[in-house]
Amino acid sequence: MLRTLKIAGKYWMLLSLFLLAACSAPTAAPAAPTADLNLLRTEVAATVLARVPEYCAMTPTVTFTASVTPTATQTVTPSPTGPTPTVPGGTGEAGSGNRLKWVSQIIDDGTRMAPNSTFNMTWRVQNVGTTTWSANYRLRHWSGERFGAPAEVLLNQEVAPGEVVDITIPMKAPALPGEYRSDWVMANELRGNFNEPIYLKIIVVGPGTLAPTLPAPTATVTVQPTQAATPTVTVTP
Repeated sequence: MLRTLKIAGKYWMLLSLFLLAACSAPTAAPAAPTADLNLLRTEVAATVLARVPEYCAMTPTVTFTASVTPTATQTVTPSPTGPTPTVPGGTGEAGSGNRLKWVSQIIDDGTRMAPNSTFNMTWRVQNVGTTTWSANYRLRHWSGERFGAPAEVLLNQEVAPGEVVDITIPMKAPALPGEYRSDWVMANELRGNFNEPIYLKIIVVGPGTLAPTLPAPTATVTVQPTQAATPTVTVTP
């Protein structure tokens, strides 16, 4: 726009010089034709207007583009907690009237066994609830190593509150050395589990490391009878 004004100024300067020269000419000379000022102004204005788009095109255009960075959304997947039953089915808890108390067991926890050895595991438990256990009550594997046993074993007898019962399950030790645990739970006819699990822990050892357990030596005391001395009586006549 400044350049346009400068060009217009030059035209106006040339026009002024032209008018000044016309006014200072000698009177004797023939009069020059009078310039049409309106026509000159029109030409100057047309020239200026014609070049306006040219100067406008020279002006750079700045375009701002907004940049949006997506925000990553973290997805949290809940993980289950607590033991997971290995036997399908079941109706949850068996109710507050079904209660079990561990009394004793054979095999003891921490027993060392050779790989693949078979044994019978017996738990002695007591019915400390208010409900009589029917013959269809069962002991079910809950978690850990099953030791080759059935998934569940029927009670096959009624157990009234306060009574004690032995539950025996055939088992087999794993083939690889290590420490193993097996958890079991009593359940009613509908496989509603009791709240008191029982378990067994054994240690499987490699060949040559299972030392036999010898009985402690017992001292033998032999008592010899003592013969009493027989007094000698001498009779003098």
